[in-house]
Amino acid sequence: MIAIINKDITDFKNSTNTDLREIASKLQISNNELHAFNYTISHEIKAPVRAIDGYARIFIEDYKNCVPEEGIELIQNIRDICSDTLVLINKLLEYTKFTDFEPIFEALDLSEMVKTVFDELVVGYNKKQKIILEIEDHIPFILADKVLMKQVITNIISNSLKFTRYVDIGIITVGYRFENNENYFYIKDNGVGFDMKFSENLFGMFQRMHSINDFEGSGVGLAIVKKIIEKFGGRVWITGEVGKGASVFFTISRENILK
Repeated sequence: MIAIINKDITDFKNSTNTDLREIASKLQISNNELHAFNYTISHEIKAPVRAIDGYARIFIEDYKNCVPEEGIELIQNIRDICSDTLVLINKLLEYTKFTDFEPIFEALDLSEMVKTVFDELVVGYNKKQKIILEIEDHIPFILADKVLMKQVITNIISNSLKFTRYVDIGIITVGYRFENNENYFYIKDNGVGFDMKFSENLFGMFQRMHSINDFEGSGVGLAIVKKIIEKFGGRVWITGEVGKGASVFFTISRENILK
């Protein structure tokens, strides 16, 4: 009887090891395919787009006095499309690189990081508009990767600045709560907001809240936020109301909260 049990245990271990090897092999194949995909995007797609832009630039420089203004505008439109395409490609590469990025955890002052990111980004926005950053008290230090977490904060704050562009006084509020056994942080704004029926789609690739004619952007920022936060074992969601702003929430696991 013991011999039979031992044989069953051995068979189970062998079967488990085989399954694990198969999973590891599939993951490695997926990882290799991802690297190949990145290489293709970087070298096989960006190069011709840059070439088109280059020819368009040369045409404008050499023939701007020989072609009607409408023709030059059409060529400039080609350059603008090339520029937008390169931005999308770079954002896609930025998204995929997080798949095999191994985080290095360190103690981070999230409040200080928010202030730094805000000061860096606000310079590029309308200097005539007043934008206020409000950081609530008692925001704890966290354990996280500095590079990845700064990317999260940058993407969210960028959205807040963008979507408060047309309000008289833009207000961005950052805070922390512990509720329902979860530690979550939030970044709120009083901008244009959005219809909540679209909230589930906003974390997908190239999903946008508004028309590109109204607000610039690639529709990748929140997808990157979601990918990074999930890498930390957390979750992210967004709420909003048309004309009343939006709020992005993300959780950090309890063991990574430093009181």
